[in-house]
Amino acid sequence: MTSANGNQLKKIDKSIIVQAALELLDEEGIRQLTMRKVADRLNIKGASLYWHFQNKNELLALIAEEICKQIQLPDEDRPWEEQLLDLSDQLRKTYLSVRDSAHVMEETIPSTPYRISLIEKVSGIFAQSGLKNEDLFSASWMFNNYVTSFVIEEYRIQSVEKAGPTGEFEFRFPVRIPDMDREFRFGMEVLINGLKSKVRTNGERTGEAT
Repeated sequence: MTSANGNQLKKIDKSIIVQAALELLDEEGIRQLTMRKVADRLNIKGASLYWHFQNKNELLALIAEEICKQIQLPDEDRPWEEQLLDLSDQLRKTYLSVRDSAHVMEETIPSTPYRISLIEKVSGIFAQSGLKNEDLFSASWMFNNYVTSFVIEEYRIQSVEKAGPTGEFEFRFPVRIPDMDREFRFGMEVLINGLKSKVRTNGERTGEAT
């Protein structure tokens, strides 16, 4: 005889659990996301989740995969600089639309199919720039760190804006919330121009060696 809990477990699969966890993440943030709360949302016992996931990290990895699936890839026929700018905008837009998603990406190891394909896409864009193969990982890592860290800083600024003034301390210089769109694009342009300079330097060194 199959128990009522057993029947319920059959009805609840990984995709349903991940969707419930995503909703909870968006409502309460990553620090409040627990296996017990996910189970409560699904009206099942906390221990039942471990039929599907070994631990919270495994659940977070699949949440990260679903976040990555929301990211639209740029047109491969465009110049690599435009592809990179477009992809950076898509990443930032997605990380800002799903609460704490940048933290999820930061705290999980890439191990799922779509996320890995996204990493390969980034590496492919940098390959089009003329970078040496041994520099592709470094460039991709720098790009990922920039976008993720920038969005995490945006989370902090958003929380400061919501909290409002915290005291009567007066600054001796104007204090304002920066134009985050402008600041993000500025950083990306610096990164791209730096990579172009790196490619030129590599080319000059190659020419000197021949």
